[in-house]
Amino acid sequence: MTEIDYSETPDIEPCEKPSQTKVTAAHRSGLDDALQMALDGQDESWTKEEERRVLWKIDLTIVPLLFLGTVIGYADSQAYGFAALFGLVQDLELFTLSVVNGQLALDTTKYQLSAGITSLGGAAGQYLLLFLAQLLPAGIVYGVMLVYAGLLALLTVICHNFSQIMALRFFYGFTQIQQPLAIIITVMWWKTREQPLRLGIVIAGNALGSLIGNGVDFGAINLSGQFSNSRWKWIYIILGSCGLCAGIIIILFLPATPMKAWFLTPRERRIAVRRLMSNNTGIHTRKFKFRQAISAFLDPQLYALCVFTFTFAFSNVAVSSFGGFLVTSFGYSETRALVLALPASAVAVVCIIAAGMIGNRFPNHRIIVAIVFILPSMVGNIMLWKTRLDSKAALLGGLYISTTFYGSLVQHYSLLAANVAGHSKKTAVMATITIMAALGGFSGPWAYKGDQSAEGYPDGQIATLSLFCASILAYIILWVYYSHCNKKRTALLREQPGVFEDPMIAFMDLTDRENLAFRYTL
Repeated sequence: MTEIDYSETPDIEPCEKPSQTKVTAAHRSGLDDALQMALDGQDESWTKEEERRVLWKIDLTIVPLLFLGTVIGYADSQAYGFAALFGLVQDLELFTLSVVNGQLALDTTKYQLSAGITSLGGAAGQYLLLFLAQLLPAGIVYGVMLVYAGLLALLTVICHNFSQIMALRFFYGFTQIQQPLAIIITVMWWKTREQPLRLGIVIAGNALGSLIGNGVDFGAINLSGQFSNSRWKWIYIILGSCGLCAGIIIILFLPATPMKAWFLTPRERRIAVRRLMSNNTGIHTRKFKFRQAISAFLDPQLYALCVFTFTFAFSNVAVSSFGGFLVTSFGYSETRALVLALPASAVAVVCIIAAGMIGNRFPNHRIIVAIVFILPSMVGNIMLWKTRLDSKAALLGGLYISTTFYGSLVQHYSLLAANVAGHSKKTAVMATITIMAALGGFSGPWAYKGDQSAEGYPDGQIATLSLFCASILAYIILWVYYSHCNKKRTALLREQPGVFEDPMIAFMDLTDRENLAFRYTL
């Protein structure tokens, strides 16, 4: 029987002291679901070839399913900005006209509210939804939310006014649980050093979803028939149907955990579980622990990570909601703007994949890589701000360069996946991070004021640049904190060798600050 005595564990501030209790395999209440399988297979060994075969099976099954969910989910969420260009704003009366200084001015306040209300819905639902996702199979929840998104997309076509679209888009915000769920699911299947590339591929679904979504949008607006006078409705009919189909596929084929993987043999399941011991982040614990949830808010890393989360969402939602308007402000027609926005998504895809590959090659330099991908975006935003409107090539170049910050999202998510342990703490952290993203998403559209289109939206560019600077500073502080904590733990373990050496501690559902064997990834 595996027995671990924590009674002599030293105080290692700024890392927490573990609970003064004994945890045994015989008393598994609140421990990781994977513990029993790990104990059953603790005398087994396997070859590198066997592990490669297991990893290959996982990659071929889990990555495509998560990628599919991300592509469809983002294609649907970004459609609102382009639907606005093709009749949605007029049909739902999301604008008002006023006279300013003797000239007719367009007030887009209602559109801004309808674009931002989704983020508030996301913020309202995160803690409850992620709490339920801990109690239920994460794969089922992921698929159900995609079906839910597809249904709401279809219902969008029956909205006729501002009140109806506001209500629908508020509840659509609940689908923002998909991103944190994707990170939680990633931790269940891959080692820390394997996560950046897989997360990069999954997150690339965001940018590819934008490309596919733009293609769908472009084809949809050329359809005739019932909605020929409201072409934006075809966008939601097509994307909503795709969301329903994708959600059903994911519900049927995405396993809850490696312990229930239908595509692995019993021995391969044990290998899939035991190979993750080195992560020290566990796989899945169904008992929610309020102590862990509270500890999440006492962890300095949460607040540093929240800064970039807010920044990314601010910039991402602003571009997705006002990207079409931004390109039309260069002097292009709505249809031409749709085509010219495609390379921006392509640049984002390249940066995301590149960031995943770099993170896989240099797994302990994730913060540096994240900062490197932010810097070109700052240059792009400066170009959009300071370039004259008659320099269309430079403006488009600035727009395309400004999307390189998507590469930093891969490193950001891989830091979340690698550096937060304890399932309830992970749930609280992911919910808080998603709420910050929701608040950033709500704030973004307000910085891009309709009456500033002729000036390159200076308020929006200044706000974005300021937030990027704050993100870089937060990452530097995070690097210092992680380094200090790792050095202090190493020194303490040298003083007391043998503490926390049992490999089964990986499945005791300890937080990253309780487990002395845990090391933060930089």
